[in-house]
Amino acid sequence: MSNKEINKQQEIQKKYKNTFDNIVNKTPYLKKIKDESNGLKYKGDFNTGVPDQQYKDNYDKIDWGKKPKPKFKIKINGVYQDTDDD
Repeated sequence: MSNKEINKQQEIQKKYKNTFDNIVNKTPYLKKIKDESNGLKYKGDFNTGVPDQQYKDNYDKIDWGKKPKPKFKIKINGVYQDTDDD
């Protein structure tokens, strides 16, 4: 390759760097290759492991209901407001 072609490719890379980085960072396989080439350990895959037997046995006991709403006290001009709507 001639210097002109190399310079042209470098200009294109600089111009579209953010676009390239966005595509690479959104694609796990490309991100893994990029990280490995930079000497980093790829940590993009989250793996919590296989659920153990205790988790499987107690899964039905988990309460998936809504959490109770926290009760806040509203203070206006230094005076707490009574908003008991029970």
